[in-house]
Amino acid sequence: MVTDLPVPADADVREAAILIVEDDPGAVEAFEYMLTAEGYRVRVAVDAPSALAEVERAAPAAVLLDLHLPITDGLELLRRLRATARHAHLPIAVVTGDYFLEERVARELERLGTRIFFKPLWEEDLMGIVRGLLTGAS
Repeated sequence: MVTDLPVPADADVREAAILIVEDDPGAVEAFEYMLTAEGYRVRVAVDAPSALAEVERAAPAAVLLDLHLPITDGLELLRRLRATARHAHLPIAVVTGDYFLEERVARELERLGTRIFFKPLWEEDLMGIVRGLLTGAS
């Protein structure tokens, strides 16, 4: 399932589209609220197949990716995105509540060119992650 969210009508609306790939309704609601309040255009995918379809349909400027997704996990989604030339360099941050990642998973995430951030996130943390993704600093 992919949903469009309204964009604030003020003059400071950012053009960047952020894709949230997350199946936890509470996390989706919080991230949507914070990002749209800052003027970002937000898309949401609740599973890997929807995320792949969304990335193909309208490539986002950056992706916030949960590791624990139904059907296909976030790590496999990240592998698939990195395996395609078109999306190999898409800015992606993993945002997870799993504080006890296996070392091999953490190493693979690093190898795949993403950083790991842990939930819950304060608004300034989320905005810093998104700004870092968009500027290449993350």
